[in-house]
Amino acid sequence: MENPVYNISSSDSEDETSHKPGLPPSAATTNKEILAVVSDDDANSDDLPEVAMEGTDTQPIDSHSDQISGKRKITASGSPKGKGKKKSKSSIDKEIKKQKLAEEKSAKKIAENTNKIYKPGECMKYMNVEGHPTLWERWYMSDVPREVTAAGAHVVQASDLCDPALVVWSRNLPRSLEKDGGQVKLTPARTSCSRALYISDADELSSHVRTHSLASHLAQAQQLCDCSVTLLVFRHQDYFKSPRRKTSNSNRTAVTEVEFELAITDLLVSTGCDTVIASTPNELALTIVQFTKAIAEAPFKKAKRLCDEQAEFYMRGDNKKCVAVDKDGAGMGRLWQQMIAILPQSSLEVSRALCAKYKTPLELFEVLSKDKIEEVADIGVSRAAVAGSKSRRIGPEFARKLHTLFTASRGDILID
Repeated sequence: MENPVYNISSSDSEDETSHKPGLPPSAATTNKEILAVVSDDDANSDDLPEVAMEGTDTQPIDSHSDQISGKRKITASGSPKGKGKKKSKSSIDKEIKKQKLAEEKSAKKIAENTNKIYKPGECMKYMNVEGHPTLWERWYMSDVPREVTAAGAHVVQASDLCDPALVVWSRNLPRSLEKDGGQVKLTPARTSCSRALYISDADELSSHVRTHSLASHLAQAQQLCDCSVTLLVFRHQDYFKSPRRKTSNSNRTAVTEVEFELAITDLLVSTGCDTVIASTPNELALTIVQFTKAIAEAPFKKAKRLCDEQAEFYMRGDNKKCVAVDKDGAGMGRLWQQMIAILPQSSLEVSRALCAKYKTPLELFEVLSKDKIEEVADIGVSRAAVAGSKSRRIGPEFARKLHTLFTASRGDILID
């Protein structure tokens, strides 16, 4: 495309040829008008148009254009040529909205990953059962690594425990950045749980029972680990039976079963430390697995209990004749039918006829809010299960009760 050529009159050309730094304002205005017309007609062109003057040769205005106009070359958009266009308000709003959406998705993903740590069925993968290496080497602890690993948790050897008979739990956490006094640091990778086990066999505890120091010994262990402690005793079933033949251990002064039970009772009253007794290595390992599962699901169950306590009644107490509804909405029709069927003076046939006429509770509410009780009362109820029976209506009495139930503005109205 050829550049347009503009003709200037003789008076304008005289001003153009005699232009100098001291040029009058009238001549400068004429030249600015020419450049404005050129930029409007061909704002995206890289070459300026040629200007033909009467009585002179045609010369392009390129190197002298800055001197003529006294300004930089301006495009049609009003910004300096070669620069990007300014973003509109709508595009900025779209970018802000897109950024907020990305942040919400990221926060949602973090929340989902955090909930997996406490969700039943997934929480065991993040649990660690920590014990001293000397404890794991004891013969009655041989089944613990197998059972704990099968449950999904991890067995960790912690040589820095304050007492080699203690078993503590920790939970793995996803690491993230957090602010701390103007500084940014990573969150800890593990968090300790406020529960511990003190595992010992009956022979080791007998000396404490004889000297009446079992309560003080467990209180000291509880103070060192700074958490609640449960005593797990390994004691076989025939421990208190006297042997028929003498062995190397026959001369030991064993405690009686009554003395042992009294020591356990004193331990519970004095320190609040309960006791669990296991008679086989596998039973001891399963007990540790049960404690691990209970500690892993404790935050989830606590949150559920707090949610239930906010209601005026216990919603999880009665779960009879419940209808399952999935996330896609399948089962809503059966649930609506069940809601009508449990009402007094209702039946399965009545609920089927009513739900076939009104698919949702909203449709029935809209009809009853217009006082169309007769329309509801005239709905026919089939008796297909009874041979030779005639069809009947829902009736005005049941329709009136439905009207009171769906349109009452107060919750203390009795439906007789």
